[in-house]
Amino acid sequence: MDPEHTEALLNHLEKQNGLLTETHKTMTQELQKLQVEEEMMMRKLYELMSTRRQNNKKMEETQNVSHGKEIVVVAEASDTTSSTSKALITYVRRRKKTQMPTQ
Repeated sequence: MDPEHTEALLNHLEKQNGLLTETHKTMTQELQKLQVEEEMMMRKLYELMSTRRQNNKKMEETQNVSHGKEIVVVAEASDTTSSTSKALITYVRRRKKTQMPTQ
């Protein structure tokens, strides 16, 4: 290597090192932002899927009653209530018994 070009080459490499260090910092910050955003989106997705699962279950129960697969009956209250409190009415879902076809 020529001694007269060594200083220019060293300055060039130091500038490149500084630029690469700054780029690394910027990319690391952007990665951290994206990771936080991903975590937030995954939590929202989990909440959405939980809500959807609950809604599907409720809809299925409602359809079972409306299609006659289940009946809703009033359960008997076993304990006595005082005159100041209202009676508690409990509804119980039961599957309808399917009748065997007669031959």
